Amino acid sequence: MRKFGKFLDYFFTGMGFGAICYLCILTFANPGVPPTAKGVVSIFILSGLIGILSMIFKTDLPLLSAIIIHFIGSFILFLTMSFINNWLIGWDSIFIFILVYIIIWLIILLEQRKTVNKLNAKIKQRNFNRKS
Repeated sequence: MRKFGKFLDYFFTGMGFGAICYLCILTFANPGVPPTAKGVVSIFILSGLIGILSMIFKTDLPLLSAIIIHFIGSFILFLTMSFINNWLIGWDSIFIFILVYIIIWLIILLEQRKTVNKLNAKIKQRNFNRKS
C-alpha cells in the first residue's frame, strides 16, 4: 500500500507541474487559445506519467543514466501529448520543452536544498541543546 501511495504522490506532482506548464503556455505562448477538455485530460494523464517516470531517481541507477532515461521518456510523452492534441512540433516547441525541463529541475533542486538546510538547522539545534 505504501508503494501505491508513493506512486500516486509522483503522479499528482507530475500533474501539477504539467498543469502549470500548460496554463503558462496557453497564457504566454498562445494567448486567446482556450483550453480544451481533450487537452486538459491529456496534460493531466501524460504529465502524471512523467511524474511516475521520476521514480527512476529512487533506483540504484547512476544519476546521469537516470537523467538521460527520464529526459528521453519525458520527451516521448511530450511528443505523445503533442500528437493527441494536434500541436505542431518544430524547433521552437522542442526548445520550449527543453527550457521547461531545465526550469522544473531548477525548482526541484532549490526545493531539495531548502529541505536539506532546514534539516541541518534542526540537527544543529538538537546537538546544541544536548551540549547545554
